[in-house]
Amino acid sequence: MGGAAVPAQRITYGGELGYELYLSREWAVQVGDELMRAASPEPVGYTALDSLRIEKGYRYFGADMTSFDTPFEAGVGFCVAEGKRPELDRSPAQRLRTLVVGGEEYLTVYGGEAVYREGRVIGRVRSAAYGFTVRRNVALARLPAELPEGAGVEVDVLGELVPAVVAPDALYDPANERIRR
Repeated sequence: MGGAAVPAQRITYGGELGYELYLSREWAVQVGDELMRAASPEPVGYTALDSLRIEKGYRYFGADMTSFDTPFEAGVGFCVAEGKRPELDRSPAQRLRTLVVGGEEYLTVYGGEAVYREGRVIGRVRSAAYGFTVRRNVALARLPAELPEGAGVEVDVLGELVPAVVAPDALYDPANERIRR
């Protein structure tokens, strides 16, 4: 591509079939130019990718989960093989959950906002974005694990408590059909 050998790995961080390209720095401009010529309709930036990954329920290390979270608290316990790491609590008290916040209008939610239930703070938003595919504000928040899907909470958005609902982890293509095309 653009004169360079470019190994590609089929992978996605946006919920659709995608690829990561691996190349030496000295080829970045030529390969980038070639990709821009081929882009249809046009490339998207990190903010769009972040929106897509949150709709899909993909976690981002450093924002959604840290080295202080266990895989089960972060909602990625499926990555831990049975019999491995038996010392980990597989039923933690808190867990990263997906919230749908407000209605279809864009809200300024970035992360760090308090999440309330029955007048008390029960957690904090770790990351959020407007989900253009699902046409809703979507947040990932560390909340009590026992909250069922459909439970109502409120998110403090710039001093206003906005209704939110605990949702499934993946709002977009939960069966991963689009990735397998």
